[in-house]
Amino acid sequence: MIVAICSSSSVEVLFYRCMLAYHLFVCWYRVEYPVYTPADKTYGGKWKYLTHWNAMLQLFYYLLFGTLSILTSSLPTSLRKLRDYLYHVLILPLSVFVAAMFWGLYHWDREMVFPAWLDEMITPFFNHQKHTAIIIWSIAELLLVHHVVPSFTHGLLLAVLFPSCYLMTVLYVNYQSGVWAYPILGVLDSTGLGLFLAACIMGYVALFWVSATLGRTTGRARQTVKID
Repeated sequence: MIVAICSSSSVEVLFYRCMLAYHLFVCWYRVEYPVYTPADKTYGGKWKYLTHWNAMLQLFYYLLFGTLSILTSSLPTSLRKLRDYLYHVLILPLSVFVAAMFWGLYHWDREMVFPAWLDEMITPFFNHQKHTAIIIWSIAELLLVHHVVPSFTHGLLLAVLFPSCYLMTVLYVNYQSGVWAYPILGVLDSTGLGLFLAACIMGYVALFWVSATLGRTTGRARQTVKID
C-alpha cells in the first residue's frame, strides 16, 4: 500500500517557499564557489551535460513557483496547469533519470561519468546537490503537493521531444569537436550507440508513465487519508 501525506494549501505554500530558499542558497553557493572542470571549457561547456540541463530546469521551476508562493497562496488555473504539466513530464522523470543513470554508472565504473580526479575539484555538497537532492525534492513534492496529472497522450510529445533534443545536442557537440559528453558514448560502435540512445528515449518515456501513475495513485490516497 502506498501512503501519501495529506496535502493542504498551507503545506504546498511552505514546500515551495522552502524550495525557493534552498535554490537561492544553491545560486549563492555556485557564485561563491564556482567549479569549472577541464571538460567544461571544451565545446558546448556545461550545456552538453544532462545534469546541467536538469539543474537549470529545477532552478527555473522552483524559483518561479517559490516566488509565486510568496506573491499568492492560490495559483491561477493556467499557472497551476503549467506547474502540474512541467512536474510530471519533466521535473520528476528527469530527476529520476539523472540520479539513476549517474549513480548506476558511478558504481559500475565511475571513470565513465565522474573520474576520481574530480573529487579534488567538486565538493560532496555540490555533487549530491546535482545528483542526489534532485530526486529527494521531486519525491517530496509528489507526496506533499496535489497535482492534476496530464494524460499520457498529452505529455507524450514533450516526453519524447525533450530527451531527443538533448541527445541531438550531444551528437552535435561530438560532430563539431570530437568530444563526447560522457566517455561511455565513445566506447560504443554505431549500432551500440544507436541502441543506447533509443533506449534512453524509451526509458525516459517509461519514467513519465511511472510519474503519471504515481501521481494518480497518491492523488487517490489523499482522498481517503484524513489528518485531524
